[in-house]
Amino acid sequence: MKKTIALAAVAALAGTAVAGNSIAIDVTGVNSWGFQGDPQNEFINVFVGAGATITNIAWDVNLTTLGVSWADENTMTFNGAESVNVGAGDAFTVSNQNYAGSQASGLVLDASGMLSIEVHEVGFDDNLGDIDSFFNSGTVTISYVPAPGALAVLGMGGLVAGRRRR
Repeated sequence: MKKTIALAAVAALAGTAVAGNSIAIDVTGVNSWGFQGDPQNEFINVFVGAGATITNIAWDVNLTTLGVSWADENTMTFNGAESVNVGAGDAFTVSNQNYAGSQASGLVLDASGMLSIEVHEVGFDDNLGDIDSFFNSGTVTISYVPAPGALAVLGMGGLVAGRRRR
């Protein structure tokens, strides 16, 4: 009985260790073309896991705007629901300007487990039919917690592994 309790505790700890996962996504060369939904806009699709909850979105990017497009028009929208305005407040053109920040999130992924990031403009589409801005370099880091079912499977795996040792 004591071994079972110890194994359950170890499995629970393994589950909590997995709970703080993150994925760093390279956005170098990704362009912003038009308003959200524009067919020219570029998407980044990343498999995170079915039912996972996104807890934080962080970015550290270098942005260049083209023509008369402003930095605060560049936006990333996650699964069509939650947006990050990378150059918020910078109502002017920029060249290789660094922007870093983060924001809390509560976005829960559906059964596909895919996170889709659309890069687009807000406010104005200054260069109709052409690129408004692009990322010279940088990453977007997504922190997430796997679905509770995934943690339970990991915990059960720990119990089964411990049981087989007898």
